[in-house]
Amino acid sequence: MRIAVLLAHHDIACWRFSDAHRDKLAAALPGVDVAVCADPEAFVAALADARVALVWGFRQEWLAHAPELEWIVTPAAGRDYFDIEPRAGLTVENSSFHGQLMAETVVGMMLAQCRGLVRAHAMQPTDPWPRARIAPHMRTLRGAHVVVLGFGHIGEWIAQLAKPLGARITGIRRHAQPAPAYFGPADRVRTQEALDEVLPAADHLALALPRAPETDHILSARRIGLLPRHAYVYNVGRGNAIDEAALAEALNRGRLAGACLDVFEQEPLPEDAPIRTAANALLLPHASAIAPQYLDLFLDEFIDKFRRRYGAPAEA
Repeated sequence: MRIAVLLAHHDIACWRFSDAHRDKLAAALPGVDVAVCADPEAFVAALADARVALVWGFRQEWLAHAPELEWIVTPAAGRDYFDIEPRAGLTVENSSFHGQLMAETVVGMMLAQCRGLVRAHAMQPTDPWPRARIAPHMRTLRGAHVVVLGFGHIGEWIAQLAKPLGARITGIRRHAQPAPAYFGPADRVRTQEALDEVLPAADHLALALPRAPETDHILSARRIGLLPRHAYVYNVGRGNAIDEAALAEALNRGRLAGACLDVFEQEPLPEDAPIRTAANALLLPHASAIAPQYLDLFLDEFIDKFRRRYGAPAEA
């Protein structure tokens, strides 16, 4: 069996498939031919007898060169990386390991906001000792109500890291499910129908939603208005989920305490986007999952999936 690999990135080193990654995959799956490709041309050639492809994105026209291909796997979490019509018998699959990385980013954002780090940093150029200015805004995460909109793989990791810090959690998802074992008596899992009811009691609202028509501006201007003035908003899912202009306006009017965003309606974020200059907004360039172990975590997940799908490969 051949696995064709095209995992390269021009400027993010941890998103590039290295020799060490090839060796790890080959050692875990003995007898499997791992064809690591440096460019799309080599990848298309390797597809001629590949049954599995590991790739960031896939083009429809490549299928004509891949008669044996039956499984395409991407390290990406977002389902918007592929715009292909797979033929019968071909599975396209995303990955779900990102939560443990992204949750650290979100909890870091929460601590930076409620403990005054974001405000203090923003004031450094004009106020060398802004203690009196940041003091009225400083809170603890312990005892705060953290609402996670999109309580899936990523959302659950956010809750799992925030819970030991003393936060009360409400997870919002499309369909009802039992509460996780680490939840306490005050924690809840609610469906999206309860969102308007939950927002007025949120201290921190973290969005971890996929891009889909039903998530477009789910945090609309109206729903932003339901949040209390002291609330903070975070987004590490997809930028379509928030009405960005309405959020910027709410921040500038002091209608919200702050926001930390990793994803945006348009990426890269335009230089003249209103959110860039919004009050107490901390912006990341779609980087919340970046970490040195990114592809190692992907391979751990992929190897487990491979063994469940095909069984343990025999030695060559």
